Amino acid sequence: MEIDNETRKARNETLRALLNALDLNAPGERMHAERVAVYAVATGEELGLGEEELLRLRYSALLHDVGKTKLDGSLLSKVGKLSEAELDVLRRHAEYSVKLVESYDFLVPAIPGIRSHHERWNGMGYPEGLKGPEIPTAAQIIGLCEAFDVMMNGAAWKSSTTREIALEEIERSAGIEWNPEVVDAFLKAERVIQPVGSA
Repeated sequence: MEIDNETRKARNETLRALLNALDLNAPGERMHAERVAVYAVATGEELGLGEEELLRLRYSALLHDVGKTKLDGSLLSKVGKLSEAELDVLRRHAEYSVKLVESYDFLVPAIPGIRSHHERWNGMGYPEGLKGPEIPTAAQIIGLCEAFDVMMNGAAWKSSTTREIALEEIERSAGIEWNPEVVDAFLKAERVIQPVGSA
């Protein structure tokens, strides 16, 4: 569906406002979201997703962690291992993300990718323990791209690693954490992506 320039501009302003709010509470999260979106859309293109699906995927990827605006910033920046209670709180961010975006009609189709991006191919993810093809395609893609970005750039709770080690880990987890088809598409896409923020 074709949208006019005014609508496109308004939607971009909404996305910008949500991402700015996220970054205020969790500095660095906006850049993380933008990197994940670049990887996700490139992976979706490799998988042959259509234009509408790619736009939905982009929205889902940009806003997958926006619910972290509802969490205590000190929890998000805590260095080292989190307690089980802290992990339980952190795991609610996907649910909070859904609540934040569901009031915007144009973002409603992005909800499945947001809600389920921590599900894993073997059923060991959260929040619902979905397994294999039960996991929405957008969520499969975003989960993998997010994991790669965290390995590459680190987080408060995890130090960064090299690209080679990160790619080996993604390949090793194919069929366990990730859909092997999504892994193949990601590996093809990753080779030609210039990381966000690089010259």
